[in-house]
Amino acid sequence: MPSAHGEMAWGYDITNLTFLLNSPKGTIPAKTTGFRIELNISMIGRFDGEPDDQFAKLEINVEKYAQGPTGAELKAAWHFDRHIIDTAKDSPHLTDDIHPLYHFQFGGARMTKIANQLGQTLLLDPPRLMHPPMDGILAIDFVLANYAGGIWKALREDMQYANLIVPQFEKFWKPYFDGVAGSWAKPRSIVSGFLCPFVIG
Repeated sequence: MPSAHGEMAWGYDITNLTFLLNSPKGTIPAKTTGFRIELNISMIGRFDGEPDDQFAKLEINVEKYAQGPTGAELKAAWHFDRHIIDTAKDSPHLTDDIHPLYHFQFGGARMTKIANQLGQTLLLDPPRLMHPPMDGILAIDFVLANYAGGIWKALREDMQYANLIVPQFEKFWKPYFDGVAGSWAKPRSIVSGFLCPFVIG
């Protein structure tokens, strides 16, 4: 049966997957309660994509909520995506600021909605930080690794969990890092210029 995304594509969405966790160390303000993370993912992968660029669309939103000392709801957000660009036609430097093909960015549109509630906080357009692509399994692993370290460490000792994540690292991360390393190859691959536009080559 053909995929809804076409014969050469696959994809899925995960909506409002919620993690109820203890507030992480270093949280400001210090006395928060009811910490939770909401994970939203939308992706379309391509069977005919390059090994180091297998996604036509990849958007992951990690939204964090907690109750502050006064009872007000507090929010922070990280956004991960594949830059909407055609690596066969466009330039890696199409944008004014550096824009790695796969990147994390703090805030974004999710924080713009509460711009009038930020007090003395100054939010600039934050750097887009290079990061390998993630499917749903790796995105969940990312949340646990960064916000529930004890649970994450215990899960990594579980062979069922390892059997879920290890193939995904092999499928998505190994080609990505091979592509980044290709920034120093002669001749340089086209996709590597988008994965790591910092390197001149």
